[in-house]
Parts: sequence; C-alpha cells; structure tokens
Amino acid sequence: MLVKVLTGVFDPPPDTVAVPWPYPALTLAAAFAAIVGAALSGVRRSTRPAVEELREL
Repeated sequence: MLVKVLTGVFDPPPDTVAVPWPYPALTLAAAFAAIVGAALSGVRRSTRPAVEELREL
C-alpha cells in the first residue's frame, strides 16, 4: 500500500539535496546568542562578592 502511495513522488530522485539554509543559520545564531548570554551572565555573577549573592537569596 505504501509503495503505491509513494509511487511517482521520488521518481526520478532529485539531483541535489535542497537545504533551507536560513533555518539552520537562524538556529545556530540563536544558539550562539544564548551561549554568549549565559557566559556573560555567569561572568557578571562570579565577579560579585559571595556575601551580596547570599543577601539576595
């Protein structure tokens, strides 16, 4: 049944693989921004004295 449904869908197979480059690029940019943001937040929090951190809890 599945062979009958898919007959003609990939005949002939595509010559090249089409990759939607904006989507992976946007995902990588968002991941990079999140990593940089987390690193900057960690650096900012690590430069404060521990007493100030405890007072905020």
